[in-house]
Amino acid sequence: MSPGTRSPSTRSPGTRAPALLAGLGHYFPGAPVPNSYFEQLPQLGIDDAWIREHTGVGARHWPDDGGERLADMGAAAARMALADAEIDVGSVDVLIGTSATARPRVNPTAHGNNYMDLSLPVQRLLGLERVVCFDVTAVACAGFLYASQVARSLLWSMDLETALVVCAENPKPILDFRYRNSALFGAGAAAAVWRRTDGPGSVADTVLRADPEHYGAFDIDERDRMVMRGKMIGQVGPGYLRDAALTVLGRAGTGADEVGWLLPHQGNLNMIRQVGGELGVPGDRILVNLDRRGNTSSAGMPSCLSEHVHAGIVQPGDPILGVGIGRGFSWGAMLFTYKTPYPVSARTVETADAAAR
Repeated sequence: MSPGTRSPSTRSPGTRAPALLAGLGHYFPGAPVPNSYFEQLPQLGIDDAWIREHTGVGARHWPDDGGERLADMGAAAARMALADAEIDVGSVDVLIGTSATARPRVNPTAHGNNYMDLSLPVQRLLGLERVVCFDVTAVACAGFLYASQVARSLLWSMDLETALVVCAENPKPILDFRYRNSALFGAGAAAAVWRRTDGPGSVADTVLRADPEHYGAFDIDERDRMVMRGKMIGQVGPGYLRDAALTVLGRAGTGADEVGWLLPHQGNLNMIRQVGGELGVPGDRILVNLDRRGNTSSAGMPSCLSEHVHAGIVQPGDPILGVGIGRGFSWGAMLFTYKTPYPVSARTVETADAAAR
């Protein structure tokens, strides 16, 4: 073997740092804001039918002006996730925050402080002491996938037990209501508890990717408003998500027919349907909350899963294929279960045996 090279591992990346997805939580501020809100903005020239046709969104949530901040929402979701995991806040060793919409001064994460970090103010609200605490940024809507991978890795590399991932978004202060894409976005938060295990973990495998070719698809203008070039995302996004999903399925030795649920990035219903169709996943096995919550960026995937878990629709042990994409583009896929180890199928064993040979 030449210097600087490594022999390929026969173990799936998901098995190298096993952890269980022990708890989920979600939170949405205020009352639903219906599409009629945008009908009152004559510069947009859109109505409920147009919004539903082009985005799939029927309502979204925004906090009252001057009311809840990102950290407040994130802490609420975190408390729900900790209760679901049946652990107290003192058990948390790692806290990772992620947000695509926080901004210094324009949209700070906490009252009385103009910074944009999420983890530190959530730490304070939860009363956590002496934990590993930081944010994962840059990947925007893919934040849950990236933060979860980092969390599971830290549990093993630092010999810790419990990680808390918190995603929180409030796009309203940075939306440009001169453009129709302002109707797409909503506020919300979600949290996940990952716990180290010495046995098999919840994650079969994870794929993370980034490509700077379309770096300009997202930007902030001179008015501190978000710029999103939706056509560019629609052209390349579905292919990225499909390829990541097929890669993670292939590496785990799992077929799409073995997946219980597809958990897509809650970005646009038309893109969700396209990705599901290309993967051969029936519509009744695709998890969606975009229609009621809007695109909540990094909180979209985990909040959608949390809602379906707490409604009793997704059950512990159901195989879940999550796919997400964000700024960069950064994207990825994760094959996992909730509460239980990922089931090992005969096909998975055959794939592992073939890799070992």
